[in-house]
Amino acid sequence: MLHRLVGTWTLLSYDSIRADGSTDKPFGEAVGRLTYDELGHMSGQVMRPDRLPISRPDNGIRNLRAAYTGYIAYFGTYEVDPARSTVVHHVHGALNPAWVGGHQVRRMRFDGDLLILEADIERPEGVLRHVLTWRRLTDQAQKRESP
Repeated sequence: MLHRLVGTWTLLSYDSIRADGSTDKPFGEAVGRLTYDELGHMSGQVMRPDRLPISRPDNGIRNLRAAYTGYIAYFGTYEVDPARSTVVHHVHGALNPAWVGGHQVRRMRFDGDLLILEADIERPEGVLRHVLTWRRLTDQAQKRESP
């Protein structure tokens, strides 16, 4: 399972599923990258693509908040538990300071060439399941996306 995980992945979809079965896209048509190396290091970023610039003085604070809440970024190390089909991200640095030193546990499965990571978040209204679907970037795709 570990050898299938190593590489760079691009986000295809980010969906949230509520306890009642209804779905939402919390980051709209989100974009993202996720990287796992063979030495046990990882980094991940997910972004809402329609965030507004912060430079406008009339909406600076509101846009700053939206920019922050519309971006997830962290890095650290990882370990795979094949028996539980999970990957644990040990967070060393993050945009959200509350995540530093913590662990992000994701259920993990492969569907063909797709990697699907899931996490359940407790909310007052019930459990919210986040489902992120990733596709491995090939060498050719990585070259096209480089500046």
